[in-house]
Amino acid sequence: MVTYKTDKELTINPLKVSQTLGGVLALQGFYQAIPIVHGSQGCAAFIKALMTQHYQEPIAIQTTALQEMNIIFGAEQNMIKAMDKVLEKHKPSIVAVISTGLTETAGDDLIGNLNNYIKEVDKECSCFIFPVSLPDFEGSLESGYSRTVEAMIRQLLKKEKDCISNQKIKNQINFFPGSHLTPADVMEIKRILQSFGFTVITAPDLSTSLAGNYALGYSSLTQGGITYSQSKQLVFSEYTIAVGSSMEGAAKMMEEGAGIPFRVFPSLSGLKANDEFFSFLQAISKQSVSPFYHWERNVLMDCLLDAHFNFLGKKVVLALEPDHLYSFITLCKGLGLKFDGLVTSFSTNILSKIDEEITIGDLDDLEKMATSADLWISNSHGEQGAIRMNIPFMPAGFPIFHQLGNSLATSVGYRGTTETIIKLGNLLK
Repeated sequence: MVTYKTDKELTINPLKVSQTLGGVLALQGFYQAIPIVHGSQGCAAFIKALMTQHYQEPIAIQTTALQEMNIIFGAEQNMIKAMDKVLEKHKPSIVAVISTGLTETAGDDLIGNLNNYIKEVDKECSCFIFPVSLPDFEGSLESGYSRTVEAMIRQLLKKEKDCISNQKIKNQINFFPGSHLTPADVMEIKRILQSFGFTVITAPDLSTSLAGNYALGYSSLTQGGITYSQSKQLVFSEYTIAVGSSMEGAAKMMEEGAGIPFRVFPSLSGLKANDEFFSFLQAISKQSVSPFYHWERNVLMDCLLDAHFNFLGKKVVLALEPDHLYSFITLCKGLGLKFDGLVTSFSTNILSKIDEEITIGDLDDLEKMATSADLWISNSHGEQGAIRMNIPFMPAGFPIFHQLGNSLATSVGYRGTTETIIKLGNLLK
């Protein structure tokens, strides 16, 4: 694989999404939590607007509302005031203070300042607080999400170090879902794991936060996801399963800090990937696969036979976050599709396993590659390019506008793979 950056001096129709947004997304998977964006008020407002449009759900977020003078003379007092107000008014269980490009460029010591604050309030405050450094000028949504989960686990291992032992809870496993998985994807994987008799602790758990959560009344805090008391049980699990290579860091931290072995599945889309996943679960659980999933696999096989004429000789262009791009590439290659262009937001190790050339660029780069493509796959910001090129458009990734059910779309497991193949086949008819 050759991954290269375009030599343009500006970005046209950006694919990249702020790391800070990825951090805010991760916090939505924890119950009674709130992320505090350490930056200007506009940073938080834009993130909230974008996520509300995509998920059609309330988004918990607060800001330190920095202005020019705060940056010049130091932003620590704004952070302390914001923390005091949030703890007093909302009484959250979990708070993450997330940096932005503004505070990182100014050289604000967020981690040091917040750790000092934690020491001062630790004895009188039951809230779980941790800092996350997420500058906008590097990474993207995926790295912001994974770094936030890693920061949470780092702080959790620090707080629970006296409770960690070699005694683990039988048949309890940790599940770390990647940022590219929808809430419905997370629920699908949880159901598969539970079918093998496992008790599953999911962190973060967007399946009960950004989908199927019909809470009464308004709350500034998240109203679904994993509770703090449940998250403390992570250190007692027998195994960790991570879906998405970006979650390998979090899984490694659990192995090093709590002695819990792990397995990373880069993708759970496609027949081969799911066969490996089910075989692995069968091996560690010593249980057979449910007849229901045998039926789902047969349905997928039948779908592959029915749809293969639709994919013959067809070419696609893709622009997605690295984990999501890898998942779609492996699925499309299994279907016999060819690629006219592949674009992602930043480089990661998993992309080295792809033979095709991948560009670190924007949606304008993808448009230039799509002259003979039969299908365009990207977030909704790419739709205008697909229309100009007169190419069928399939929305994927974040953000997606102008359609309902983004949280309920499933692309993992045998059933999710079948649904995705049907979508692709209908657009390539």
